[in-house]
Amino acid sequence: MALATYSLGDDRYEWALAMQAEYEEARAAGRQLGFATGCLVAAWREMPRHAEGRLVLADHALALGLLIPVAFLQFACAIGLSSGQSGIYGMLAMVGTKDPYLANAQLGALPVLLVLWLLLGSAHLRLAWALLDRDWTRVVQSGSLIAAAALTLVMLVGVLHLEAAFLGPVVGVMVVELILILAASHLHGRASPETTLAHSAW
Repeated sequence: MALATYSLGDDRYEWALAMQAEYEEARAAGRQLGFATGCLVAAWREMPRHAEGRLVLADHALALGLLIPVAFLQFACAIGLSSGQSGIYGMLAMVGTKDPYLANAQLGALPVLLVLWLLLGSAHLRLAWALLDRDWTRVVQSGSLIAAAALTLVMLVGVLHLEAAFLGPVVGVMVVELILILAASHLHGRASPETTLAHSAW
């Protein structure tokens, strides 16, 4: 019932109240599970028909379809699950190949790169959670952290002449996702005045 009420949103608040009243009667009759399931299915069917529901669906698609997969990609790079020459072990294999004099500096920087990748993965998970929770202050904070960590990672890789051609597509995806988050914040800002203060920080 909580999921059904959340899915209906503020536009269908009266409907949610009516469902809650009927649920109490269904619970007294011992058929609360079937009634709650029916309410949830009805609420999900209704979501694409109103603006707030479409925003919720878009938020979930962005979080589950992009942010969380990118988070696991960052973790894969950090712990060496990526294929080919990508990830921390791919960089380790290329240490000193371009410039032997940089080998010590490259080895010394690998733990920092590892921390940056773990930070990027964690920040993406935090961003996905904040987006679904509609906490736009945390969305801005997480987005800023991702941008700063990604920029630092690219700068370190460039300065140390490490082989990281795979970083281009990864950074490109992060730029796209931040643009999508910015667009989502503006769409929510139109629907909710309190969001305007949050997305104005972008």
